[in-house]
Amino acid sequence: MTAATGFRVPFVIGFTGEVERHHRLMWMQSWAGLRLGYDALPSKGDYSHGVLRLRQNQKRTGRPDFKSVNTRRQWRCMEKRLCQVCGRSAVDRDTGRIWWLLSSTGDGDYGDGYTNAPPTCRACIPAAITFCPHLRRNAEVFTVGRCSLYGVRADVFQPYLAPITPSERNVVLTFDDYSLPHAIARELLVRLSDVQPTQIDVHRQAA
Repeated sequence: MTAATGFRVPFVIGFTGEVERHHRLMWMQSWAGLRLGYDALPSKGDYSHGVLRLRQNQKRTGRPDFKSVNTRRQWRCMEKRLCQVCGRSAVDRDTGRIWWLLSSTGDGDYGDGYTNAPPTCRACIPAAITFCPHLRRNAEVFTVGRCSLYGVRADVFQPYLAPITPSERNVVLTFDDYSLPHAIARELLVRLSDVQPTQIDVHRQAA
C-alpha cells in the first residue's frame, strides 16, 4: 500500500516475476489416458480436482500485472473464502455469510450462477470500488450463504498434436468435462447459493 493514495495491490493480482518459464508442457500417460503435465520435476499442487494448474511462484516480485491473477492465490481465495484484496477471511463474523462484489449486466442478472471473482471482505469493499473503474460501473454488494466448486477457466489442448499449443483459450470447463485432462487451468470457478443484496450503495462507497 502506498501512503500517498492508500492503494494496495490486491492479493490475487499476478506479478511479472511470478511467471515460471523453466518448464514446458508435455503429454503424460495416466490410468485414464493422456493428460497434460510439466517436463520439470513435479511440484506440489500442480494438479487440483483432476486438472493441471498454471505453475507460478508466490514471491510477488517484479511489477503487478493488473490484467492477470495468480492462479494459486485466486484458487486459495475461492476454496478458503478469502478476500481477493487483503487475503483475509471474507466471512462475516456475526452472520457467517460471505461478502461478495458481483458485476451486473444492468438488468438485475448477475451472471450464470457461477463466478471467477473471489469474495471481497466488508472492510475492503470501499477500496475495491474506489480503485476499480469496472466495479464502480457494474458491481453491487451481496452476501452469499454458500458457495461450491463449479469448474475452471482454462486453455484446452488437443492430445497427440505437436507443437503443444491451445486449441481453445479461456474456456469454462466443469469438473465432469472430458477435456479436463487436456487443459491447463488459470482460475477456479464457484457456484453461489443464497445470494442476497445488501443496502450498501456502491456509488456512495466510491465517493
